[in-house]
Amino acid sequence: MAAGKGTRLRPFTDNNPKPLIKVGGISLIERNILKLKEHNISEVVINLHHFGEKIIDLLGEGSNYGLKISYSLEKDLLGTGGGICNSIHHFDDPFIVLSSDTWTDFDFNKLRLKEGHLAHMIMIPNPKNNKLGDAALIDGLINLESDINKYTFSGVSILSPKLFHGSKVIESELWKDFLKPAAAKGLVSGEVYEGLFENLNTMDDVERLDASLGEE
Repeated sequence: MAAGKGTRLRPFTDNNPKPLIKVGGISLIERNILKLKEHNISEVVINLHHFGEKIIDLLGEGSNYGLKISYSLEKDLLGTGGGICNSIHHFDDPFIVLSSDTWTDFDFNKLRLKEGHLAHMIMIPNPKNNKLGDAALIDGLINLESDINKYTFSGVSILSPKLFHGSKVIESELWKDFLKPAAAKGLVSGEVYEGLFENLNTMDDVERLDASLGEE
């Protein structure tokens, strides 16, 4: 997912797409592509909108990274749900969704979708800006009713194309419009990841992580 305007990363995003900002000497999107390749992912689809041509110019068709890259262009921003609907024709089998602003050491090779489920979500301990969490995890299933064992959705998931069957390509959000309705039917599993996981939304986030990497 790489279409957003990244307004909280201005002035960099005044003339650049957010995924091209560098941390530890490498752009966010390149690091994520290399991590996916490291974990046996051979094909990536990237949705684009804000200065998307700069991402295409950098990454090309993916041969320099050892995988295939396709692009899904959005004339108007479609949100996380609409962006997937716009590119769903690329997928016949379950696929991983990853935000381009994510910095993590999570092992994507371990992601599995159980038979009969439409999605599997990676949850993380609640950060300071979301102390109440998004949803509970009860017996391995995402539970929208419980107020205990609540965690925050990381943005990483593995999804069945069936989750989007019959959906129109309109602006929508993955969590609110797709995952929550499926979870209410008991069709979404989840797990908690407590390792390194950062969503880099502001320049303070970027500078803090960049400084910590320089200290290693």
